[in-house]
Amino acid sequence: MDSEIAQDWPAISVRQPWAELLISGRKSIEIRSWAPEYRGRLWLHAGLKSDLELERRFGLHDLYRGGFVGSIQLIAIVPVTQERWSQWLDKHLDSGKYRGGLVAWMVGAPRRFPTPVPGKGQLNLFYPSAEIVQQLKRNESELESGEYDAVS
Repeated sequence: MDSEIAQDWPAISVRQPWAELLISGRKSIEIRSWAPEYRGRLWLHAGLKSDLELERRFGLHDLYRGGFVGSIQLIAIVPVTQERWSQWLDKHLDSGKYRGGLVAWMVGAPRRFPTPVPGKGQLNLFYPSAEIVQQLKRNESELESGEYDAVS
């Protein structure tokens, strides 16, 4: 496993279809209004809410909600300028207008679980319960051993 102990990885909850776009590797920048100190692997939680119009825009439907779909690597966090907003559109996929005060979470190395792990999300970075972490670690270990295709 990564040099960090998996149970020490925080999680981030993201609405659909953004969670699917992140775990599939189609989206490599997550736009946020806050920047944690943490860098490293994150458990990716798909929130209960989804934007059906955005799902259609990206050709997606029936997306999993309400649990952990895999993990991603938080590589860096960079302030978003108006120029970067436009330059990085194909990476953050947000067709809205530029707003000041935002940061870009640069993410990569998505690893999708073969079966999502149901669980509650929270605001900000959070640490799942020990019971959930056991399931997440088991899935992560199976991905690293090559039993499953990481991105499908």
